[in-house]
Amino acid sequence: MDIPGLELKTHMSLMADLDLPLWVPVRLYYQSTDPYAVHCSFYVTPDHVVQWMFARDLLDQGLTEPTGTGDVKITPIDQSRRFSIELESPAGYARLEGPAASVRAWLAKTFEVVPAGRETERIDIDSFLAEVLSH
Repeated sequence: MDIPGLELKTHMSLMADLDLPLWVPVRLYYQSTDPYAVHCSFYVTPDHVVQWMFARDLLDQGLTEPTGTGDVKITPIDQSRRFSIELESPAGYARLEGPAASVRAWLAKTFEVVPAGRETERIDIDSFLAEVLSH
């Protein structure tokens, strides 16, 4: 049985100015049909939503130890009570900080739906190939 998806709505501080961080709503979303990925939306303003997708394992590991290279880096802060996400692209750079406990609890639910190491069982290779070959 597939579930529609697991969602976590929280707030993180956008560290654009160290003296005055900006609190932004954040939405994390996970679907068992895309078992390796976490979709993340940062609502910088009501009209400006930044969307990223990164590995679920990267987020899980980054809550306990610094991880990631390239576009996404995740690091625990304050003895793993908080964490940061650094995002970098040709369009710019952003660093966000937020509470780890709610993300940890949400991730645990994603691993109940699709246990680590069993992600490939949820991928429909035939549909994926049909979509790729139709373009």
